[in-house]
Amino acid sequence: MNPRLKSSKKWTNFPKEYSDQIQTVFNENFAQYLDEAELIIEGRIYTEEIVLRVGYHEQGRLAQANFEVSMNYSQEQQDAVSRIHNCVDAAASMMMEYFEKEGEVDFPYVWQEFPFQGKKLYLQFSTENSSLEAEANKLLGVDDDSMIYEETESEDALSRAEKSEELSPPRDDDDEESEEDEEDSDDDDEKGPRMFSGNKKKLH
Repeated sequence: MNPRLKSSKKWTNFPKEYSDQIQTVFNENFAQYLDEAELIIEGRIYTEEIVLRVGYHEQGRLAQANFEVSMNYSQEQQDAVSRIHNCVDAAASMMMEYFEKEGEVDFPYVWQEFPFQGKKLYLQFSTENSSLEAEANKLLGVDDDSMIYEETESEDALSRAEKSEELSPPRDDDDEESEEDEEDSDDDDEKGPRMFSGNKKKLH
């Protein structure tokens, strides 16, 4: 999995509890499509960029379908968790379209910008097999566990964000209504999918 920004060199993986929650959410929302296929969740936090890959790997196939999302985030604004939410929803939108069109989709194979709730996110599709990619990295002497931030400031930013916001916070009716009112004022193209609210919307 490659980042979008050239400046993105070292990363930390998503906290395990985040990855586990994302895995559970996708398994529950797409259960009818998965059969015996495997979902692979990979998330990285770079200095200025969040990258999420959701891989769909069918048994007996070499290639896997990867739905990849990248977004910038700000350590000063402590918005890493919010950007992870955005990435999850965008990946869910890509995946839903993939299943609805039985794999006949026209996703970009290089990072392409899309509007999302007044912000920018970037999408791309790939067919790399995560297991084979990991084996290749081992042969090349690349150890994912060693790829961590040298600056502890970045890790602290995510820690502070974790304290203020859960990955998938429950929404009550009043919150949903107020958010819908705010979204109605935006153009439809600016509205992104909301996986956790049960209102998935396609990005294109």
